Amino acid sequence: MKKTKTIKFSITLMLILIAGMVKGNAQTEKIKNLDNNSYFTINLLSSLNTFNPRWRIGYIKNINEKWKAGLDIGYGNRNLSFSDFGDKIGKDYQIWEFRPELYHIINPERKTKKYFSLELFYINHKDIFYNQHYFPVSGESMSYDKSDFKRQKYGLNLKYGFIIYSKKRLGLNLYTGLGLRIRRNTFSNVINPNFVDLGPEGGDMFGFDDYKNLEGTVFGANFSFGIKLYYRLKS
Repeated sequence: MKKTKTIKFSITLMLILIAGMVKGNAQTEKIKNLDNNSYFTINLLSSLNTFNPRWRIGYIKNINEKWKAGLDIGYGNRNLSFSDFGDKIGKDYQIWEFRPELYHIINPERKTKKYFSLELFYINHKDIFYNQHYFPVSGESMSYDKSDFKRQKYGLNLKYGFIIYSKKRLGLNLYTGLGLRIRRNTFSNVINPNFVDLGPEGGDMFGFDDYKNLEGTVFGANFSFGIKLYYRLKS
């Protein structure tokens, strides 16, 4: 009788141990896919921006499997640009930006990490324009021989993206998003200003040049899209 009880107890104990090992292995498999990585990044599209080319690098720091915090810093000038982009930028063109971001990983157990993020941004853009025109806050359009230009832009974006899984440390991070922005343009040290009637063909028909020839503060929507190359750090 005692022997039978001993056998039953031994079998029960073995089943408990086996169940524990199976559960532990399953948890281990899940943990292997958890995103505990941090990343260095470089934006592949910012340097090709026709209007405001700059180089943007960043760092994404892991907090836990569901949260990460990142910071992108960008800088550009005429010498760092691939081309002169026509008359979009002048020889004194200079821009820098600052973008902190908080990421929420939707499902950390998947290899490709989908996320939502909140990004704040500030952009400071300076240039000197020659023989152009601008639209003052009040009054008619004005032509000039030379003017110092400054643009400040700040706001926030809500983004959706993918950190695409790669067996190697190099991979891609794709994202898109919408947000709100405030833009403030100022023109100073204007030489030879003259009020002028530009007529119906005086400006860009699509409004692409508005960012650099409208004086004052403007509120509006902001669209973001980008592709980053990342280098994954060891977790």
